[in-house]
Amino acid sequence: MRKTINNKLNLFEILQNPAVGLIGIHAFIFGYYSVAINKDNLKRKFPPLEFLFFVLPIVYDKNSMMSFRSSFELYTAMSKDKSITLGLQERANKMSKQTFDSINLGFSKKVLIYNQDEKLIELTENFKSKKILIIMKDNSETLKNIEKAAFQLGNIFAKKDEKMLQLTLNVRF
Repeated sequence: MRKTINNKLNLFEILQNPAVGLIGIHAFIFGYYSVAINKDNLKRKFPPLEFLFFVLPIVYDKNSMMSFRSSFELYTAMSKDKSITLGLQERANKMSKQTFDSINLGFSKKVLIYNQDEKLIELTENFKSKKILIIMKDNSETLKNIEKAAFQLGNIFAKKDEKMLQLTLNVRF
């Protein structure tokens, strides 16, 4: 990977890296699972594939990332950054290749598995109780923020009904 003059990875290189996307997607699923395993009324313990396409467009946007990083409810995050929903569906469509690349990396590295019966993306046993270890010297703060925001986003999605998420975020799953 090419370095910039100040020896740090540039933002474009971070966002195009499927490993960074996998960190966000894993954190989202882990956050969702952390809430779902403790809720008896939730019929699924992992998010459906459709939810994953909205993770990267949210956590790769600096304002949205910072809003979700420190929020425990969708309403709180939305009140901090009212532009979260603007073009979210379109951004998700444009970033679908990055999302697929990150999911495929997760499958190949045995971080994620696909539950065909329930149509859910699940974490393998080794990754149900821990975060992915980030070993990057440069931009580790950016990666930590992406991971934290994605984890909180997963928590929030697990607490909300699918229809409510669609209405609030102005998206279609």
